[in-house]
Amino acid sequence: MRNKIVPVLAAAGLAIGLAGCGSGDLAVTETTIELKKDGSVVHTIVEEFTEDYYDVSRLQAMIQTSCDSYNAGKENGVGVEEITNEGGMMRVKMNYPDAAAYAGFNQSALFLGTVKEAHNAGYDLNVTLVSMEDNETTIGKEEILGMGEKHIAIVREAVDVRVWSRVLYASQDVLPTGDAKTVLVGDSDALTYLIFD
Repeated sequence: MRNKIVPVLAAAGLAIGLAGCGSGDLAVTETTIELKKDGSVVHTIVEEFTEDYYDVSRLQAMIQTSCDSYNAGKENGVGVEEITNEGGMMRVKMNYPDAAAYAGFNQSALFLGTVKEAHNAGYDLNVTLVSMEDNETTIGKEEILGMGEKHIAIVREAVDVRVWSRVLYASQDVLPTGDAKTVLVGDSDALTYLIFD
């Protein structure tokens, strides 16, 4: 994986697989990216970890060193909220001031804003999105651009994504999770688009 946190976790013996569901007020039981209304991002990594030889405090120090290195000279930095190991499940919760910080720290793609802002930022909106309501209705570039003030998240990572409102349309690699605000992104190689209120 390209992100900076994974090599640190891998060094601790964790094989991070990004997949799952849940977030927000719900207990996060699988790896999830939560996009907050204020623009901040919470990334919760949940992975089985049964190695007895590794100390959680040492892992936290390693991750904090990566954060400190990335944060040098930046006004708002990346932070570690918690690291726990309970019943063989490792949970790492990271906070990012915005999507750009997440993308920079993890060397991945993540955009959060309005459709108009995504277009102005140069994202190619000539894509086909599927309705999350009926899984049949599709929209293309013209309809997407007509939703200029709707929110859009663009991600390149196979992971659950939770937003603050109901997901309306998404790329074809996206699966519902039973929670209208949370979807599973299945393709880590292509940009995935989510439109929501």
